[in-house]
Amino acid sequence: MDVFVKICGLHREIDVERVATLRPDAMGFVFWPSSKRNVEPAQVREWTRDLPPEILKVGVFVNLDPEGVERIAERAGLDVVQLHGSETPEICSRVSKCTWKAIHLDRDPATEVSGYQVDAFLVDSYSAESPGGTGRTVHWGRAAEFVAEQSTPVVLAGGLTPENVRESIFRTRPWGVDVSSGVEVRPGEKDPKKVEEFILQCRNL
Repeated sequence: MDVFVKICGLHREIDVERVATLRPDAMGFVFWPSSKRNVEPAQVREWTRDLPPEILKVGVFVNLDPEGVERIAERAGLDVVQLHGSETPEICSRVSKCTWKAIHLDRDPATEVSGYQVDAFLVDSYSAESPGGTGRTVHWGRAAEFVAEQSTPVVLAGGLTPENVRESIFRTRPWGVDVSSGVEVRPGEKDPKKVEEFILQCRNL
């Protein structure tokens, strides 16, 4: 069994090139101006112009209006939009792209997700300082309960590393996993060896 693997927070062209050779299922780009990993749509389109089509391009947005999300998704050539703020079900429904909604089980009751008609949920740890990429681990027990309750695919994020991702998969049984800070040298700079090991740990389970 393999799980879907997303490497997020790519901030440099060289990292996009290196990570692409390792064949994750998706690569994520942050379009939130306050993030250390923030990128511009034109950069992403240029960096990913030769990306294999099977590697999805995911854009991360925080409380941006649907029209703004759509404009950036078009300019950057995104396949998926990940809404990582306090977006309501109504806001999510106004985005035409494949949509993932991030939730925080340590903040939001799981029952509140029932109104969301999205393609996947992404479970992340909550931080008042940053919507994501904090390196804080999700409570795996709560995540496992949430996964078991959902018919919608669930991506596990929050504090994953090459050292703990395999255990997290066995403990929570998600559809996919998402990593950013856990494979970095510093914010926005990926360590190719860590990325490779992370992906290997998610294959042939």
